[in-house]
Amino acid sequence: MLSPDVNFFCRIAGAWMNNRSDPKFTRAMLVLLPLTTEFDQRGGDVEALLLRHKIPLSALTTPTMLVDASACYAAMEDMAETLGDVHFGAKVATEAANKGAPAIWKAAKNAVTLGDFLARIVVEIATQVDNVRYLFSASAEAASFEVQRTLRVSGPTTQLDAIGVVFYVSLIKRGLGNAFDPKRMIVTAPTNAGFPPGFLPKSSFIKSNINGLRISFPPQWLWEPFSLGWDVIETPRGEFARDADDGATVAYFRSLLVENIGAEDMSLNRFAEICGTHPRQMQRILSAQGVTYSQMKDQARRHLAVELVANTSTPIAQIALRVGLSGPSSLTRAFRQWTGKTPTHFRAKATRDHDT
Repeated sequence: MLSPDVNFFCRIAGAWMNNRSDPKFTRAMLVLLPLTTEFDQRGGDVEALLLRHKIPLSALTTPTMLVDASACYAAMEDMAETLGDVHFGAKVATEAANKGAPAIWKAAKNAVTLGDFLARIVVEIATQVDNVRYLFSASAEAASFEVQRTLRVSGPTTQLDAIGVVFYVSLIKRGLGNAFDPKRMIVTAPTNAGFPPGFLPKSSFIKSNINGLRISFPPQWLWEPFSLGWDVIETPRGEFARDADDGATVAYFRSLLVENIGAEDMSLNRFAEICGTHPRQMQRILSAQGVTYSQMKDQARRHLAVELVANTSTPIAQIALRVGLSGPSSLTRAFRQWTGKTPTHFRAKATRDHDT
C-alpha cells in the first residue's frame, strides 16, 4: 500500500476539475500560438489558415478570446498536411517540453518529485483550459496521469494526440533523467500516427478510442526527484555569488528577459523570482551597471521586436504578443519611438536590403 501521506495527496490531486464555460470553446492563443509561430517560420500562411477555419486573427493575440475548439483541432491537422509533415505537432511539443512552457512554469518550479509535479499540473492547467479534464491517480500497482477531452472531435486527431502524448512523456523523461525507462510506461491514445519514429517502444503503446490520453507508469516513480532544468525556473547557477561579475549577471538577466518578455506582465518581482534572486539584489546589480529594470525590459523588447520584424515573416500581431505588448497598435507606437518607422515600413526596407 501507499503511505498515508501519499494516499491523502493522491485523493486531493486526483480530483476532477470543473469546467468554467462551454467546453465547445477554447482559448486559441494558448492552443494554437506555438504551432502557428512554427508554421509561419516554415513558410506557412497563418492568415489563410485561420480564414479557412473561421478563426479570427485576433484570437492569437487576445488571451481571453474563446473560439470553437473543433476549429482549432482542425487547424492543427491542416498545418501538418500543408507542410507535408505528420510529425509537425510532435516537434513543436518536444521543443516546448525542452525549452519551457509558460502554462506550467509554476508547477515545474515548485515541484520536487514527479508526483508533486503531476499534481500541480492538474490544478494549474485546469485554471487555464476549459475543454479538457485532468486526473492524477495512484495505487500500489500503477500511477496514472490522464487528459480527457470534454468535446468529441469528429475529424482526425493525429496532431492533437501526438502533441499531448509527446509533450507530457517528454516532460516526464526530462524531469526524471536516468530514472526514466520507456519500457515501464504505458501510453493509451486513439492513434500514434503522429509520434516521431522510435519515440516509444511498440509495447508501450495501446490504441484505444479513449477521448484523450492516459500515461501509466510504476508508482515508485512518484517519489523520484524531478527537475526539468529550464533556464526560466532553475535556481541560481553562480551568477549571483558575491564575487560574480555584474556585467555577466546583467547579460544573463537580458537573455532570460528576451525569452520571457511575452509570457506575462513581467514585473520586477516576478522576473526576480524567475531568475532565482531577490528583487533588491537585482536592483543593486542593475544600478551598478547604470541601468534600471524598466530600461532593460524596454531594450529586450526592442531587440526582439526588431529581430522578428526584420528577419521573419511573423505577422505583426503575433510579434506584438511575443514581445509583451497588447496588440499591433501598441507595437507600432513603440516601433516608431525605437526606429522612427512603423513595423511594416521597417520590414519592407529590411527585405529590400536583404535582396540587394
